[in-house]
Amino acid sequence: MCGRYSFAQLSSEVEKRFKIQVDGNTYVARYNCAPTQSLAVITNQEPEKLSFLHWGLIPFWSKDNSIAAKMINARGESLSEKPAFIEAFKSKRCLIPADGFYEWKKHTKTPFYIRLKSRELFSFAGIWDEWIDGNGNPKKTFSIITISANKIMQNIHHRMPLILPEHLEQEWLKNQDLVKVEKLIQKYDSTKMEVFEVSTLVNSVQNEGSQLIDPFLSDKQMTLDF
Repeated sequence: MCGRYSFAQLSSEVEKRFKIQVDGNTYVARYNCAPTQSLAVITNQEPEKLSFLHWGLIPFWSKDNSIAAKMINARGESLSEKPAFIEAFKSKRCLIPADGFYEWKKHTKTPFYIRLKSRELFSFAGIWDEWIDGNGNPKKTFSIITISANKIMQNIHHRMPLILPEHLEQEWLKNQDLVKVEKLIQKYDSTKMEVFEVSTLVNSVQNEGSQLIDPFLSDKQMTLDF
């Protein structure tokens, strides 16, 4: 799964990487992006800029917003089958820019940070929707697509977010042929990724800052290093 990630590059780097406009008044570097928060995405509706949607999909037909917390992820293997995802998969896809994500090792609850070895920006594949509340107010939300873990992730968790290679991002956004889009749901090359343990500071959504992605050194490791 994917329940926390970072998106903390300079706005100029974001513009260069995704060839979009970034409003410096609304963009803020984030090291602890969490569910229900308003976060930056690139939608197929407005692919030229960052839009801010709430993390946790609320399908347009939902009676209330209580479903959002359960819909932060959407399984890539069943996008074209699940009623909650099918319409968004057909016509409302998005990219979620990131520079790393967190995962907690099962049983030990130890947090790890996963990123590209190059430390470059990348994107998760996502879907989004627009829900109207009882007062007629619209709310746009999104979900991150997940797939089975690749080799580097298997010892931490059995699922991981769908990371799109840069040359396939626009196809995810714009291709209307769902058969071809489904073929994009593939494991990312684990040889291009790295993972390391980080501090439990990330456990609290209240914590922010670059210290969250610093490699964690246990007392034993510190003794060996020094």
